[in-house]
Amino acid sequence: MSLRLLERLTRKWEKGWSLADLGTGSGILALAAKRFGAGRATGIDIDPKAISIAKANARLNKIDNADFQLGDVRTWKPAAGWDVIAANLYSELLIEVLPKLKPSNWLILSGVLRSQEDELLRVLRRNDMEIASVKRRGKWIAVSANCRDH
Repeated sequence: MSLRLLERLTRKWEKGWSLADLGTGSGILALAAKRFGAGRATGIDIDPKAISIAKANARLNKIDNADFQLGDVRTWKPAAGWDVIAANLYSELLIEVLPKLKPSNWLILSGVLRSQEDELLRVLRRNDMEIASVKRRGKWIAVSANCRDH
């Protein structure tokens, strides 16, 4: 769902935009972002095995300029100016780190159960973010939101 949201969002963007992928896992969003025209794509995960897999996936797909780093989103200090921050994290962690994600233009959030949808949307609105799209599949949701003050 996040991949579809990312593709739709960036389809008409000029090359050179940036993406940070928090909870990168296999690295698919950061790698896809490079294919979609991102100039800078960074994946961050707390699991060293995930970082190793993401780097291997980059090699397999011949993408040599995606950056994967071991890190905890709770202590991550985002550089200003990310065009998109994607985060596949559990709902409580998303809500905890949401204020630090606001320097981006767009958020793509996933890893959220349908039962947690109302709370997440409420928190997004309270943080002055405009919900652009909510995708639902099975018990999961993915949300794209625009940070209005940018």
